Amino acid sequence: MEQQEEKKRKDYKGRRRQSKSTLSLPLDITSEILLRLPEKSVGRFLCESKLWSSITTDPYFINLFETQLPPHPSLLLCFIKDGNLFVSSIPQHTLHQNSNKSYSSSQPIFDRYPLEFPEEYSYLPPTESVHGLICFPGSGKPIVWNPRKRQVSTFPKPRLTWKTREIFLGYDPIESKYKLMCVPSRRSSDVCQVLTLGSAQKSWRTVKTNHKHRSSFRNSGRCIDGVIYYITHIYRTIAWVIMSFDVRFENFGKIDLPSDIHRDMLINYGGRFACVDKTWWKNTLWILKDAEKHKWSSKDFFSPINI
Repeated sequence: MEQQEEKKRKDYKGRRRQSKSTLSLPLDITSEILLRLPEKSVGRFLCESKLWSSITTDPYFINLFETQLPPHPSLLLCFIKDGNLFVSSIPQHTLHQNSNKSYSSSQPIFDRYPLEFPEEYSYLPPTESVHGLICFPGSGKPIVWNPRKRQVSTFPKPRLTWKTREIFLGYDPIESKYKLMCVPSRRSSDVCQVLTLGSAQKSWRTVKTNHKHRSSFRNSGRCIDGVIYYITHIYRTIAWVIMSFDVRFENFGKIDLPSDIHRDMLINYGGRFACVDKTWWKNTLWILKDAEKHKWSSKDFFSPINI
C-alpha cells in the first residue's frame, strides 16, 4: 500500500514537471509580451525571476523598449535644499497648449518628487540630458541622475590627480552604452579617463587622446549621435578648436573652428553639431557639415539688442 502511494506521488510530481515544461514559453514570445507591458510593470519584473531580469536588463531589449515608447518630452524644474533634489516634471505639450498663460504650481504637473542629493553639487551646472541621463560632474565623485527611474548613482572619483577637470557624459547608440570621459581643464595632457556605466569593472581607464590638449574651463560639451564635442586648446598653439570623442571606439579627432568665431555656445541643431557665435548686433549659427574636412555652413540671425 505504501509503495503504491509513493508511486502515485512520484507520478504526480512527474506530471507537474512535464506540465510546467510544456507551459513554458519560448524566449522570443516572452520578450514580445514584456515589450507590450507598461514601463512600471517591466521595472517590477526585475525581481520576479532571474529569467525576466536577464531579459529586461539586456541592452537590446532596453533599446527596443525605449524606441517604442511614445515621446513624452518634459521640462524639468529642479532645486536643491537640505541635501534633497526636488523635481517637478511638466509635459511640453502642456506648455504649448498654455503658451499665452502663466504656469503656476497649483496647476496639474506630470510628476513631483524629492531625491537625496549632496548639497555640495548645488552650485555646479549639470551636463545636458544624454539619452535620458544627466550628469553632475562635481569636484569629487560624479553623480548620474536618471529622471525616468528616479535614481541617483554615484561613481568613483577619477584616479588622475588633476586639480581642475571636466567630465562629459556620452552615449553609444550602437552598443547602448553610457560612458563618462574626464579631461583636465587647466593643464595640457595627452591622456583622458573613461568609465563605462553599468559594466562589471567600476573603475576609470586611461585612454590616449592623440592630441595633447586642455579643455576649456566650465566647458559645456555636447553628445550627438555617439560623439562628444567640446572646446579645447591644443598644446603650444594659440587657437581654440573643437575636440571630438567617439564614445564607442574611444578615439579623438580635432576639428578646426571657423576663423571669424569670437564666442562659442555649443548646441545640437537638428541632429548636427553646431556653434553659436554672438556679437553685439547679430548671432551666427555655424553648422558642422564634415568633421574630417573641417567644413562648416553658417546662418546669420540679426538682433536689435545685445543678447
